[in-house]
Amino acid sequence: MLDEMGTPRLVVAGLGSGAGKTSITLGLVAALRAKGRAVQTFKVGADFIDAAYLAHASRRPCRNLDPWMLGEKGVRRALARGGSGADCIVVEGAMGLYDRHGMAADGDSAGAGTFPGSTADVARMIGAPVILVLDAGGMGETAAAVALGIKQFDLAGSVIGVILNNVPSDVRRRGIEDAVWNLARLPVLGALPRIDAVRIPELRSGLLPLTQNPHVDEAIELLRRAVERDCDLELIERLMARAAPLSLPPLRRVPSGGDTVRIGVAFDDAFCFYYAENLEMLEEAGAEVVTFSPLEDHSLPRDLEALYLGGGVSEMYVPRLSANQPFLASFRRAHTQGMPIYAECGGLLYSARSVRTSDGATHPMAGIVPVDIALEASSLHSGYRDLRVASTNMLGAAGTRLRGHEFHFGRLLSGTDSLQPAYTMHDSDGEPLGCEGWTEGPLVASFIHLHFGQDPSLARRFVDAARARTAARRDLDLSDELSPAAHATV
Repeated sequence: MLDEMGTPRLVVAGLGSGAGKTSITLGLVAALRAKGRAVQTFKVGADFIDAAYLAHASRRPCRNLDPWMLGEKGVRRALARGGSGADCIVVEGAMGLYDRHGMAADGDSAGAGTFPGSTADVARMIGAPVILVLDAGGMGETAAAVALGIKQFDLAGSVIGVILNNVPSDVRRRGIEDAVWNLARLPVLGALPRIDAVRIPELRSGLLPLTQNPHVDEAIELLRRAVERDCDLELIERLMARAAPLSLPPLRRVPSGGDTVRIGVAFDDAFCFYYAENLEMLEEAGAEVVTFSPLEDHSLPRDLEALYLGGGVSEMYVPRLSANQPFLASFRRAHTQGMPIYAECGGLLYSARSVRTSDGATHPMAGIVPVDIALEASSLHSGYRDLRVASTNMLGAAGTRLRGHEFHFGRLLSGTDSLQPAYTMHDSDGEPLGCEGWTEGPLVASFIHLHFGQDPSLARRFVDAARARTAARRDLDLSDELSPAAHATV
């Protein structure tokens, strides 16, 4: 493991959500790939949807740089893990450059000119220069005043240039470019016009999920051409290369410590929200990851010893999941037979007794968690969560502290007292939110997404639970072989 990283890198930031960060980043990544670069993408914060678009554009798993869940060392570890083998690194920021996206794990970790947990703070942590995206669709030379304010606030000197987005005309572009340079002394590295043909719709909850967007490849191609035409790509690459070498903490790997076990991971259009490190750490701890599709398959793969069902279930997939009764029966059998199951968010919906969609229809699900859930646009639950394991389960002993993220539109209708809660929960400001999730035997089901990078022993405990089941089955088979009935003659 290298103790220093010199990979060229940059952060694409904005003034807030909707400024065009994702579009500019997608176009930049695609343009760099077209030049033959191996581009590793990252997303600041816990976002899965933007990360899926970035992964699609780069053809490499996008990683999350989340200081609240991972801490500063964890952010650098994630950068090192994901950046291995890449020619350059492009990071998309979250919200506005100085907006606190949750809080940094170490509240006083932010350097001068940053706020804990902000994109600027992450740029400091990873030693990356920042390109600021300004939406020029509704302003002219005022953009220069905005750029000047950002520069004056940027005591670390991270902001190295500006890319204008949605520029209405060449005349407006020239005026803004001159003003930004003369007033803020920042180069305008590109100016993209409004491209109505790019179809990446925004919903109230963010971008349209990748799996629901049939126009994604067309959109990325249009953005690539725009960046190649309207941005100084060579200058951007030179600026990326000026990122100073970054010292790296050692990766916290957990020895496998036993036989390999097969862990099934639900992965299809419905189940697609996973932190890449979670699956990698399971493999490092001794798991063979085997994917399956609750949408398409008729039964679980053979010889699995544990199941992991992540997030991503949109209500458009609920009827199909409910209609696949053979797979639901296979899933129920696995639970009945004592297979360890970790189900988060979408996995909880699948494990519930029923899910009611926004059209009022109720869809029977697996029923291994006896709760009923309604999906409602008015029931958004979102934010960072500070957790304590309520009672010892496969993720840790009672009292173990974990940090996670919640984002869903589910409302519990019934069954809230049916099982032991998995966690007690507070928000990122320390306000109590009651109990969350359910656990029973080797089952943990919750709305909360966990990043295993915060504590690699999470992956080891999950794998150990799978090994324990293997050992129990082996002992049962041996006892059957040694029983008098096994040796009786007919």
